Amino acid sequence: MREQLEEFNKVAFIAEKFIEAVKNGNSKIVKPYFYEKASFFGQLNENEYQSGSIQLFYDTIDNMGGVGDDYISRVDVLNIEKTIATVRVIEDNWHGYKFTDLLVMNKIQGEWKIVAKVYDTLSQD
Repeated sequence: MREQLEEFNKVAFIAEKFIEAVKNGNSKIVKPYFYEKASFFGQLNENEYQSGSIQLFYDTIDNMGGVGDDYISRVDVLNIEKTIATVRVIEDNWHGYKFTDLLVMNKIQGEWKIVAKVYDTLSQD
């Protein structure tokens, strides 16, 4: 049980690094935690989808820059099964959007790496 708690903490730490990068508009903070061939897919609004290499995510957060003090986030480690993990990251007030991200992680050579990012957004009311 203690080993599982340690793995939950490692996965949650990576999700917190994801939040730190997004909040500060600096992909360098989270790049070491992504698998080099990671991908992403998401719905930006009702009619617009984005997909491809994780580089597009890096470029987006770097180009958009940091956010204000009204940005809030939450991390939920949903599941860990030996070498796979799923984490939900909820964000409000990221440049006018509310995001729900699912980060899919694999334990590769003993280290957790984000291999896929899937997201959905809702326009602010």
